[in-house]
Amino acid sequence: MKTAILLGAGSSLPARFPSTQCLTDLVLSGDGVERHSDGTYYLKGCAPPAGGTVGLANRMVRRLHAEAVRYCAAYLERRPNYEDPFYLASQTSDEELGETENPAIDPFISELRAEISPLVAAANASNEDPDEPYEPGILGDFPNLLDETGNYISDVVWRSLCHKPASTDHLKIFVEACRTGWVTGIATLSHDTHVETHLRTEGISLADGFSDEEAGVRYWTGDLYSRARIPFLKLHGSVDWFRLRPRRSGPWYDDRIGIPLNGDYSHTRTKDGDWQDALDGRPLLLIGTFNKVAQYSQGIFLDLHHRFRSILHEADRLLVCGYSFGDKGINTAVIEWYYGRRGRSLLIIHPNHDVLVSNARGAIRNRWEGWCARRSVDLLAKPLERVDADDIFTRFRETT
Repeated sequence: MKTAILLGAGSSLPARFPSTQCLTDLVLSGDGVERHSDGTYYLKGCAPPAGGTVGLANRMVRRLHAEAVRYCAAYLERRPNYEDPFYLASQTSDEELGETENPAIDPFISELRAEISPLVAAANASNEDPDEPYEPGILGDFPNLLDETGNYISDVVWRSLCHKPASTDHLKIFVEACRTGWVTGIATLSHDTHVETHLRTEGISLADGFSDEEAGVRYWTGDLYSRARIPFLKLHGSVDWFRLRPRRSGPWYDDRIGIPLNGDYSHTRTKDGDWQDALDGRPLLLIGTFNKVAQYSQGIFLDLHHRFRSILHEADRLLVCGYSFGDKGINTAVIEWYYGRRGRSLLIIHPNHDVLVSNARGAIRNRWEGWCARRSVDLLAKPLERVDADDIFTRFRETT
C-alpha cells in the first residue's frame, strides 16, 4: 500500500531540538539574545562583536503575546506560543500596508498604535544619553516595529535550530520505510535539516527541488518529480534556504533561493564568480498561524504545496508523526485526500490520544470519531524514539 509521510516539529524532539514551548520561552524572555549591527538577532555565544540590546522588540512581542493569552483563555483550550504574536504582528502589518482589509481588527490596531510611544519611551528610559536611540537601527514608528517583531521571532527560532542532532536513532523507521518502495513522498513542517541529512547519509535519494552544487550553492529549480528520487518537501521552509542576489544585478530579476553548502550565507558567489548578497539576512521560513495559509500559494511554497497534494493523491495511507493537526492549510489537504477515495487511512505516531485530539483544530477533531468508527485511524501510542520498524511494518502488512 502506497504511503505518504507527514512530519511535524515534534519529530525533531528526539534529536534534542528545542520544543515549541522552549522556543516560546526564549522569545518571551530574550535571555542571551543580542541584536547585531547587521540587523539580525543572535543567541548568546553565537553573536559576532557589536551586539546590542533587544528590549524594544522583546517588549512588542510580550505585548502581542499578552493579547494571545487573553484570547486563548477566553475561547481556546491551549497556551499560545511564539507563532501567535508573529501572526498578530503579520496581520497588523498587512492591514497597515493595505494587503488585507479587515474592519474587525481595526479597534485592536488602534489600541496597539496608541501604545507605541509609551513602549518606546519605556525602552529608552534606561538609555543614559537621551539623544541616542535605545537600539541603533530600530525606528520607533509603528510599521517598523511590526517588522522588527517578526524579525526578532524568526531569528531566535532559526538560530535555535542551527545545530547538529544529538541523535538520529529515531529516524531508522523512515529510512527502512523509504527502502520498501512504498513511500510516495515525505513532507515536513520542521525547519531544521536533520531528517534530510540523515536520509542522504543512509543512501536515500531525495528530490527536494534544489539543483546539484553550483559554486558551493544548491539553487531552487522546482524539480520535485524525479522518478529515481523520493520527494522531500519542507512545507514551512528551512534554516538553510536564503534569498540570494548577485551584487551586479538589478532588483528581483536575478534573485534565487539557494542553500549555501558551507553554511556561510553571507559569502556566496555565482558560477561566474560574482559575489551575492543574502537579501534578508535570515532564511526563508514560514512562521505564524493563519498567515501561513496565504503564503502557501506564493513563490517557492506554491510548488511545494502542489507537490504535497500530489504525493497524497498517490497514497492510500498517510503516516503522521510529530504533528498535532494544528495547521488549517495542512488539515484541509489531509481531509480532501481522505475523502478523495474510499479506503484511505492514517497511521499516527503520538504518545497520547487525548492530547492529540484536543490539540487538533475543529476540522479534524470533529471528524475524528467517525474516522475511528470506520477504522480509518490507527494510533501508535508511543514516543517516536521508542517506535521500531516492526511497529510500523506489522501495521502496514495488516492493511496491505
